[in-house]
Amino acid sequence: MASSKPIRIEPSSLAHKLVMILPRGVMKEINLTPGAYELFFGAKQARIDLRGSDKGEEETALLSKELIAELHLPTGTKLNLHKTSGGLRFGYLFGILANVKTVDGQLAGQQQQVFKNLLEVARHLNMYGYVFSIADIDWNDRSVLGYRVEGKAGWTSKRFPLPDVVYDQIITRTYMNKKEVSDARKRLMGLLEKRFFNPGYFDKWQVHRWLHKDQRTASHVPDAIRFESVEQAAPFLYQHTDVYLKPVHGSLGIGIIRARRRADGRIFYQIKKKNGSLRQEYAGSISMFLKKFQKRLKSGPYLIQRTLRLKNWQSRPFDIRILLQKDGAGNWNRTKMFCRIAQQGQITSNISTGGDALAVKKLLQEMYDDKKVRVIMSQLRVISDAVPKVIEQENNSTIGELGLDLGLDESGNIWVIEVNSKPWKKPNIEEGEWRDLALLAFQRPVQFADYLCEKDFR
Repeated sequence: MASSKPIRIEPSSLAHKLVMILPRGVMKEINLTPGAYELFFGAKQARIDLRGSDKGEEETALLSKELIAELHLPTGTKLNLHKTSGGLRFGYLFGILANVKTVDGQLAGQQQQVFKNLLEVARHLNMYGYVFSIADIDWNDRSVLGYRVEGKAGWTSKRFPLPDVVYDQIITRTYMNKKEVSDARKRLMGLLEKRFFNPGYFDKWQVHRWLHKDQRTASHVPDAIRFESVEQAAPFLYQHTDVYLKPVHGSLGIGIIRARRRADGRIFYQIKKKNGSLRQEYAGSISMFLKKFQKRLKSGPYLIQRTLRLKNWQSRPFDIRILLQKDGAGNWNRTKMFCRIAQQGQITSNISTGGDALAVKKLLQEMYDDKKVRVIMSQLRVISDAVPKVIEQENNSTIGELGLDLGLDESGNIWVIEVNSKPWKKPNIEEGEWRDLALLAFQRPVQFADYLCEKDFR
């Protein structure tokens, strides 16, 4: 027997005070009898009188205006009505936490299409979703000002209950680390517990240590140290003539330094700046190079990693990005796997800064015979299965997706370059070979959100 049913919410004068009227067929389908129930919508709840009726439209719930107002329920909308251990629940209520920016009442910024895609998926699953900012939470009322797309009106805002589940889409560390934002996020995580997923960013050094100590991944992690002092780091640069220095809390490749020691002892280095351009200079020696950047490397802090001798494609560096996501059953899947090919002369392959994308198998087939391609593809599957398991084993938060960057060296060995806790998803879904995978990248986080609620509320 079903324990949930899609049903449309409508106000009615037939339902007075805190009354909800359901068709008897719906009540029978989800095993309900008339009487008193707790009815939830997100963080709001009310004690209701449930009644059955043979009149009215099928799959329509009639509620009093008082009840609709008390729970901040939308009308004319089809939502799942769940029978749970605590009573009845409309939803689930899906919140997308973001650094909300508006212009003339409309959401602005690079993420708005991402939000639209996620909310459209939620609608198809008969969930109710909105985008919200930490600053707009009313803790006393257990509600928040949320944004939704409503037809031709575009983005509209209204007050909703705090959500059942939150997908953290704050993508700037600066905003996330503000004290008022950090404190409120912790409070919200404490309220939702496991139903708050993908919080915060990973510490690159911490991830390196997790993967390095686990036998499933240790052989795929390049040598690295965390910068502590010139004296501590210098031997590593003497041992490795080519290294990358990466901000432990960095993203998009910004602030990365590549340093190469010449035969005469000088250090040639390149720094990726915020605008994507490269600054290139020389330092007289390892000691001079480290002293020049000592303050930056210490305060960053920075990870120093030996440079891998990776394969090039048409004289351009590339890496392999795998988007790993949990589905509606809570299982990890490889949603997308593609090669990110850097522009010539660049030290990173981020597509957002000019790189190109190509199917992994297609690129490998241009470089290897069929047998070697099969071996590499099998290794990619094994490593991408292992990494999320190791991360989850060491991390106490709920993780719904990861971006895994892998490198392929000249001998065909696979290396973990980086694990990203907030992988960027291309917002515009275009026609072509990537369309189905692009859609799936937005479907799975919402399906996983639904799974978290089902698991917690049943």
